[in-house]
Amino acid sequence: MAESPLLFDRYLIVRKLGSGAFATVYLAEDQLMGRQVAIKVVEGVSDVDSRALREAQAAAKLDHANIVTVFEVVRQSDRTLLFTEYVEGDTLRELLARHRLTDAQVLEAGIQICRALEHAHRRGVVHRDIKPENIMLVAGDDVDVRIMDFGVARLEDLSSITLDGDLVGTLAYMAPEQLEGRPVDRTADVYALALTLYEGFTGANPLRGKDPATVIREAGRVVFAPLSRVRADLPATLADALRQGLEQDPAHRPSAAEFRRLLEKAARDMPDPVERPSVTRRVSGATRRLRGPRMTYIGRHVVAGALSLAALGYLLPRMPFYPQSAVVPLVAGAAFVTLLSPVVGGMLSLVLPALPAFAFGLGWGVIYLVTVSLCFGVLAWRRREWAALLPAAAPFLVIAGVGLAIPFIAGLLLRRWGPPMAFLAGLVIAAAAGFQRWTVLPYTFTAGVGPVLTDSRHVSSPGEAMQAYARLLDQRPELLLQAVLFGVFAIPLAWFVRGGDIRRRLWMAGGYLAALLIAFVAMPPLLVQANVDPAAFGLAFVPCVIIVILSALLVPSEGPVKTPEE
Repeated sequence: MAESPLLFDRYLIVRKLGSGAFATVYLAEDQLMGRQVAIKVVEGVSDVDSRALREAQAAAKLDHANIVTVFEVVRQSDRTLLFTEYVEGDTLRELLARHRLTDAQVLEAGIQICRALEHAHRRGVVHRDIKPENIMLVAGDDVDVRIMDFGVARLEDLSSITLDGDLVGTLAYMAPEQLEGRPVDRTADVYALALTLYEGFTGANPLRGKDPATVIREAGRVVFAPLSRVRADLPATLADALRQGLEQDPAHRPSAAEFRRLLEKAARDMPDPVERPSVTRRVSGATRRLRGPRMTYIGRHVVAGALSLAALGYLLPRMPFYPQSAVVPLVAGAAFVTLLSPVVGGMLSLVLPALPAFAFGLGWGVIYLVTVSLCFGVLAWRRREWAALLPAAAPFLVIAGVGLAIPFIAGLLLRRWGPPMAFLAGLVIAAAAGFQRWTVLPYTFTAGVGPVLTDSRHVSSPGEAMQAYARLLDQRPELLLQAVLFGVFAIPLAWFVRGGDIRRRLWMAGGYLAALLIAFVAMPPLLVQANVDPAAFGLAFVPCVIIVILSALLVPSEGPVKTPEE
């Protein structure tokens, strides 16, 4: 393709966009006009070469916002080059296949296509190949349609371009008269558009997948199930519009302008947008509709209450200070207060273990108080005070079997604060292992820990307490490695659920899980000569897989919503 650094001393080829049987399309930079263009290169096939020229001739008569603009055509001895507007987006076929459009958006696309066809028909151009593959939607939040490929268009003042009986276009979307080789007028485009919309609303085109002979043989005898029966949730006005557009007799079909007015009337009757057709998309759509300040408020309070319950439920029974009869009321009361007010309840939940920590040893009490005060203060400043309870709840999450998901949860919910909080959670798990003398963790282990931290009881200096903790990490380096991996895998994961379709997000989830599996299984033996228990690790990895996959499927694609304070 590239004959010189610049094609025709003007166009810089960026990359190939795609290729077909007879043409290849490239993205290029127009150095003269300072814009991106698409270059369709049709190699020396006379019939196809003529089709490219027809496309340029047809498009040259058109100037409409919903039609791809053709800038120029260059004919050479062995090829034809068509220079057109570059549209960044997806075809209607791709969006329908990925269920990315609501019913209202499909209808809006149909209305815009009608406007483009009105413009073309007024200038004597019949497209004759309207189908989902030839309709582009510009990337963005709003529906913005572009009709492509006028290469099979018939210019009504140049009837010699197409001979009777020339079957061009895609058979599955052809009007009956087009399939039979009879003269085609403007209503053939209306039929193809109506069938495209019918497929968009129902997910089915009765002619797709059939062999060409069958499609041609059944021309004029296809019976479409009424939209009112297939989609009873859609307005009757829309069903009537598609019925008229799919009339077998072209004399009974509306013009593009009339069809547009029918669709606009149906648009006024459309119900509120509802995501269909899969359970996953319905749940995802419901989640999106629940988003907003109220849902953020409720979610923050519920998560804070759950973390308070998990943290105190693990710590207080194992820190002998309060009477046994008071432990349950303290845990339940603090969790309830945290549910009502994450700030007040969070402070209470963090203060309750402080007294047992000071009773165990003054040094440990000082370390605990400084650490939680610093974390709570910073996170409260960022309106994420509930997250200060995540490290305290980490030992309980390990026992509950979901400890391996801590990095993902921290990264998803806390964004840039995820790595430090996940690292701190890993250090708390290490401390719990030392105090409880855990010899086996769900991830890695080394035998013979010894009473390192329990022997540090009654130390009066924070320095002595830190020395005891350092001895623990020296004896069990896999615990420090685990904390580091927690921080690494808690990278800000807002991008995990921002944009992209379900398939892309599932691929990202699979990549994340594969990297986590490799890191936790391969790095401990390689770096610190620690063993990995496959059975125990597998039990911890399964809940992590479930949490990550469900997040990819159900968390709204726009990503977590920031609260006004953020």
